[in-house]
Amino acid sequence: MGKRQIRIAGTKLQNHTLELMERPAVQVIMRSRVVLAGKVLDISPETITVLDMRRSKHVLPTDQLLEIIYDVEADW
Repeated sequence: MGKRQIRIAGTKLQNHTLELMERPAVQVIMRSRVVLAGKVLDISPETITVLDMRRSKHVLPTDQLLEIIYDVEADW
């Protein structure tokens, strides 16, 4: 089966909070082009908390967030 990438703009995080927190892994892309892979633990209007693959917590300001990307299995 194939995969599709779902992209969520940083400005639309509040509309996708539950969807992002259910995902086992996402990629968080910052405006500085730094990419952090991990699981979303919390989303507030000011910050997003991510647990990376090395089990370290990162609290990131949402105003510096460019987008979040995650994969889903495609039907074909």
